[in-house]
Amino acid sequence: MYIFQHHKLTVAVKTIRGHREDNSRPVKTKTLHDQVERWKTLAHKNVLPVYGTTLEFGPLPSLVCPWVNGGTLTRYLETHPGLSLERRAFRGSHAWATQWSNVLMDRNGNAYLADFGLLPIVLEFRAVPYLSTTIGSSVRWAAPELFQIPDAASAPPLQLSMDSDIYSFSSVMLQVLSGNVPYHTFKRDEQVLYAVARTIKPDRPQASNLTDNYWEFIQVCWSPRRENKRPSATDVSTFLATQHLS
Repeated sequence: MYIFQHHKLTVAVKTIRGHREDNSRPVKTKTLHDQVERWKTLAHKNVLPVYGTTLEFGPLPSLVCPWVNGGTLTRYLETHPGLSLERRAFRGSHAWATQWSNVLMDRNGNAYLADFGLLPIVLEFRAVPYLSTTIGSSVRWAAPELFQIPDAASAPPLQLSMDSDIYSFSSVMLQVLSGNVPYHTFKRDEQVLYAVARTIKPDRPQASNLTDNYWEFIQVCWSPRRENKRPSATDVSTFLATQHLS
């Protein structure tokens, strides 16, 4: 990623890996442009806007977005360990709304979802192992079904869903309330992936902010997809509103 400042506007240019010898570059370029145009139509206070694309930073178009000066959610929590439960709930509600993919924070504690809708596209572009992909680096937050190996070569590609978003939402909730990333005792993503494969969930942290109500709700969000017990987005919104009122 590159950072540029022109007068009062500072932007980030995010490159997407690719190969110049790739014969499918024109198709991939059009796919990226189409997705960016859809992204540009979004207007939400917690979705990072995109200005467009630029060339000459790699074989594929690069994304141009505003530079967010607070770093990642993980970094923000590390540098603000003294946040009260009320402030964590206020900041966290913004982060939870943006799910798990590239949550960025400004210096006022507002959360933004970057790279909106690009994860499935990027995964299609990369013929590399999971752990070197965007989802691989997010294994601590991602739903376990996203890492299942298809039973046959003709199986459909990775499909993100509301169910997988709900699972990831609860992982972000755990991080905001405890101050630690999920599976924080595991230093390497490979260790986390092994735990996920064995259906091992993160232990409950010893954090006063993580009340029984929050922990029980996180457990429901983490339930196996086949059990069909994960709450809906409306259920999540209702739960958060209830906690804010308590």
